[in-house]
Amino acid sequence: MSRGRRPFTITQRVVWAVTGTVALLVGLQTVLACFAMHVQEDELTDVMLHREVRHLLGLAQRPGLMPAGALVASPRVQAWLSRGGEGASDVPADVRRLVPGLHQLEPPGQVLHVAVVDTEDGRLSVVLDATESESRVHRFGLTLLALWLVCVTATAFIARGVAAIRGRPDRRGDAQHRPLVAREIGRRRLAARRGEHPHGSVQPLPRPRRRDGGARARVRRQPRSRDPHAAHRHPHRCRADRPGGAARPEQQQRVERIVASDDEIIATTASTLSSSAGRVVDAEPIDLREVVRTACDAMDDRAASCALRIAIDVVGGESLAADRQALLTICRNIVKNAVEHAAPAQLTIEGDRHRLTFRDDGPGIDAAALPHVFERYHEGHRSDAEPASGVPRRGLGLAIARRLCDMQGWRLGVRSPAPGGARGVAFTLEFDAAA
Repeated sequence: MSRGRRPFTITQRVVWAVTGTVALLVGLQTVLACFAMHVQEDELTDVMLHREVRHLLGLAQRPGLMPAGALVASPRVQAWLSRGGEGASDVPADVRRLVPGLHQLEPPGQVLHVAVVDTEDGRLSVVLDATESESRVHRFGLTLLALWLVCVTATAFIARGVAAIRGRPDRRGDAQHRPLVAREIGRRRLAARRGEHPHGSVQPLPRPRRRDGGARARVRRQPRSRDPHAAHRHPHRCRADRPGGAARPEQQQRVERIVASDDEIIATTASTLSSSAGRVVDAEPIDLREVVRTACDAMDDRAASCALRIAIDVVGGESLAADRQALLTICRNIVKNAVEHAAPAQLTIEGDRHRLTFRDDGPGIDAAALPHVFERYHEGHRSDAEPASGVPRRGLGLAIARRLCDMQGWRLGVRSPAPGGARGVAFTLEFDAAA
């Protein structure tokens, strides 16, 4: 006789339930983050392509005809002008067959964004090579996948340990009580064959002895753990370790900072998804000084480690109807830029509900690089050769800040050297740009 399949134990059920829930939630966050990154990458690439097209169209409107054939030939951008049959042979065959509009080609090992425009002077074809940008997106996705695997594996181990600790006394009690149950069932079957009433001559099932009292006594006799993470593994022992069950001030502050960071990550993720999809969140009354203070507090540790002093001189009580998370992200990215590139220096933030000014007395920005500070992945923002904080440049913070400003109808500008000084940088955020 073949035995049936053994049912899952309580420990296995707990492990699968907890691990599955964490895997689903973290996996969903990973997919959303990858999708948002991919969408944002395509949008920024199209913006750069439109800029090149507008530049070439401006040249085409000048007096004189542009020569047919290749106009631009750089590692990332190529452009051709074909006038009838003239210059058509210089255009690649894949691009020559395209109709006017935006297209994306994927030849082996490349990702190309193509814009085809018909002008009075002929057909203009512009190709932007986005292979490197797509590679960054793929590396970002692989990094998130690795983090997801680590998170799921750690959750499985933790859930297994917790379930084993919680279920061990129950399994021992069941093992001791199982022989009593087997003997009682045998006695009842024998009484039934003799015609006796099972409840008249057979004693009822003995109740298992409670073993939790001894376990509790042993727990009380155990010395207190010096492990700082013991309270997280055994929450029910926190009240026994501290009289009155009240957390110490430093622990309470740490918990509040962790909860605030989690809320900030969730809100930032939602804001990123909204900006990637082109959605604008409904405006709400916010305290301008409070938002600036929150953004500076988030960067306080990094600013202190890089010797960046921050002074806030924003008019108190100023109320502004705006998307709080968008404004918080803009302020934090500008402060982060000063931490990475201006420190050691003094950063002064001043303004009111009409505009905010972020002024530092750092090394400043080269005149040649000043028009490109809001471009994505642009390097050389500051005059120094390396970032002041020692952190490698990413070139994303100011580009994201400019995009959020464009969506909100605000204006973000930069001047270097800062007004009133021989060096430094001044970023100006105007809320009344439409007016």
